[in-house]
Formats: sequence, structure tokens, C-alpha cells
Amino acid sequence: MKDLVTTSDSVIASLCREVDRIRHRCSSLLEAMAKCSDQSLTCRLKKEFNLLINRRSRLLETAKAMQCKGVEDKLSIAFLVEICSRPLPI
Repeated sequence: MKDLVTTSDSVIASLCREVDRIRHRCSSLLEAMAKCSDQSLTCRLKKEFNLLINRRSRLLETAKAMQCKGVEDKLSIAFLVEICSRPLPI
């Protein structure tokens, strides 16, 4: 039987992937809202979009706080701040 090998993942890398997923989902939501003609569906899409924007903002605040506190992995934190700050593709 083969041993299962698992790779440890950093919290910062996990947050970077979360921000990337948020950006892609926001892009999809914007496309869907542009094509949607149903008022209630548009409202639900906007709510989800706003929740994701708020989550991205909180992640940016967290990343900046980590930067200020001098977290050792400065490059990863800088990358997280960068991807949190990028404008959404429209």
C-alpha cells in the first residue's frame, strides 16, 4: 500500500487562491447581471457580488495589517496585497 503524501499549505497561499476565486466569480456575476432580465435573479446576483466584494476588502485589510506587523514572509504578503488590490475584470 502506497503512503499518502500530503503537502502543507500556507495560510497566505490559501488566501491568495481565495482572492483569485473571488475575482473569477465576480467576473462571472458581472457577465450574468449584464445578460439577466429577471429582476429577482439580478437582485440575488448583486447581493452575492456585494458579499464577495466585502470579503475581498476584508482580505485586503488583513493582508495590510500583516504587512504592518512585519510578518516574515514579506513577498507572499506583498503578493496577497497586490491581488486583493487589482481591479475586477469588467
